[in-house]
Amino acid sequence: MLMAAGLSVQSNVPVPGAGETAGPDVAGHSLIDLGDDEYTRGRPHPMIDPELRNDLLKSVLADRSVAVVLIDLVIGYGAHADPAGLIADALAAAPAGHAMVIASVSGTDGDPQSHPRQVATLRAAGVLVAASNAQAAALAARALA
Repeated sequence: MLMAAGLSVQSNVPVPGAGETAGPDVAGHSLIDLGDDEYTRGRPHPMIDPELRNDLLKSVLADRSVAVVLIDLVIGYGAHADPAGLIADALAAAPAGHAMVIASVSGTDGDPQSHPRQVATLRAAGVLVAASNAQAAALAARALA
């Protein structure tokens, strides 16, 4: 979606047409998959233990060169009990004027975290929540245009 909008993108995982990056400390438009082996080797996936995601989120929200943060939040059995609440906490602690945050929530009303509750928490924290990750990416591309 981002490349279709004319943005040059790099990623730590294979994305057709995207450049390669070795981690989150990069410039430009970067897609970082924190579930990749480089981040999960020896530790739980960020869906289970979101400490890595939270630390990176706090870091990018403090970086004035970051304009948009795009989050794909996945809920369900085995995932953290309230991932949106942790994201809201990071936003509350972020400096004024931080990057715009756009998210999608993948899950259902029947998940333990409750899709509507997670969406409401994110929206209350100022996150623009899209109905799908494709729509979230399209919104991010428009925000960067």
